[in-house]
Amino acid sequence: MDFKFEKPSHIFALLLLLISFFLIFLLPIFTFLIALDTTKLLDTIDIPEIVAIQSQLLVIAIFILVPFTWYYIVNKSSFKEIKSRIKLVSQNIDKAFLWGILSAIVIFIVIFLIEIVLISSGIEAQDLSNFPELQKLFSWTTMFFLVAIQPIGEEIYFRGFLFDKIENYAGGPFAVVITAVLFGIAHMSYGKEIPVIMIMIMGLVLGYIVYKTRNLYSSIIAHIVFNVSSFTLAYLGMELLNETSLIL
Repeated sequence: MDFKFEKPSHIFALLLLLISFFLIFLLPIFTFLIALDTTKLLDTIDIPEIVAIQSQLLVIAIFILVPFTWYYIVNKSSFKEIKSRIKLVSQNIDKAFLWGILSAIVIFIVIFLIEIVLISSGIEAQDLSNFPELQKLFSWTTMFFLVAIQPIGEEIYFRGFLFDKIENYAGGPFAVVITAVLFGIAHMSYGKEIPVIMIMIMGLVLGYIVYKTRNLYSSIIAHIVFNVSSFTLAYLGMELLNETSLIL
């Protein structure tokens, strides 16, 4: 084990890691427990968009900085070695791109089919997505920007850093499952159970393709393609709904 408590620099790296755990995992759980209906919570709290944007950018920075800081300070890895550890490599980038596109399609189809079944069973469509809550915080332009760049940080943290650490101790399949569960927990802030389950399913696919390709670019591409496609369809659906209501 590279970590040593007697080294102040290692303690600093540990504090950063614990802060990331608090912000990424414990805070969403706490929010979920105190307000399962986050819609009401957001209706009572007026959060300026600039503040919401800054908080999201801070989280993205944490996703990226914490892993690199830990590897650099504790594992004494060079930048090139860090990229190799988290599988951010250029080898077989063409295959990684193909895996990413195909995986995004698979995720989209699986989640779409699950949503159809759930809606048919009587569950409201608005309970299947976090978009209604995001609309209360961000403009469409800001949301598009965030869903396009946030996957980079999330994949470095979950399928890069955490996957690498868990895989070293418990093996690849276990790392796929645990990072998927943690990925879902990190999205509990909006107080909706079903989207969390959907995100865990997405995490399983993303973890699997990293395990198979040994290339983080595959999950980054899949994540971005899925996010942007889902966002675009949601936006077009809202615009169509607005135009229909105006005509009626």
